[in-house]
Amino acid sequence: MTETYETMQPVSQAKSQAEGFTLVETLIALTVILFGFMAALVLHTTAIKSGTIAELQTMAVFLAESKMEEFRFLPPTNFPDNSPVYDYLDRNGQSTTVDTAFYTRGITLKRRCPTQFTNELTVEIKWPRAEPLKYTSVIPGDK
Repeated sequence: MTETYETMQPVSQAKSQAEGFTLVETLIALTVILFGFMAALVLHTTAIKSGTIAELQTMAVFLAESKMEEFRFLPPTNFPDNSPVYDYLDRNGQSTTVDTAFYTRGITLKRRCPTQFTNELTVEIKWPRAEPLKYTSVIPGDK
């Protein structure tokens, strides 16, 4: 009598049905993951750059508005007419020398008609790699 084992398979058939990933599948998966990480890195870098630009621009607006408020409540009496006066400021808005300045703040006072008792004040802030920020306002003049 001959016995047969139906559960037994040749070795070559058993290997072809083995579970797992091929080298090509693994390389494709790694490539997809790599592109995902690269996209995240680009987004992170862009976010940091945008945040820095926003911080610098916020400081420039603050410097312009603070000077406008100073002149609005303390009208200048001995300020040159139509000649800009410059302040040199560091990244934190503190006064510094022209050599170490990050921001340059130009203040120009234009005296208007004497009967109106008003002046036109222009504050312009300049800093590297950006367009100048310019504010103009009418402030009380000399009576």
